[in-house]
Amino acid sequence: MSKFENLSTGVVVSVDDSKDERFTSGWKLAGSVTKSEAPDKSWKVADLKAYAESNSIDLGDATKKDDIVAAIELHNEASEEDESEESDDSDDES
Repeated sequence: MSKFENLSTGVVVSVDDSKDERFTSGWKLAGSVTKSEAPDKSWKVADLKAYAESNSIDLGDATKKDDIVAAIELHNEASEEDESEESDDSDDES
């Protein structure tokens, strides 16, 4: 038996393992943490480090979750600013 929690109501139900594939949309395993799409504190440190590595983000000396998240956010903000400046420059050429 698996326990699933409804994401909108918080209701928890027990489900026979042979039928748990029905509980995909709008449900999560009870007690599990839903990881956000963007890296944040809901991610595990190993996942944050893997994200940083796959996106060529230098974490420097960051080893704690808060420091890793801050380094990733700083990198992503700088990347967004660079993209914004590039689009501003291309507008000037028109």
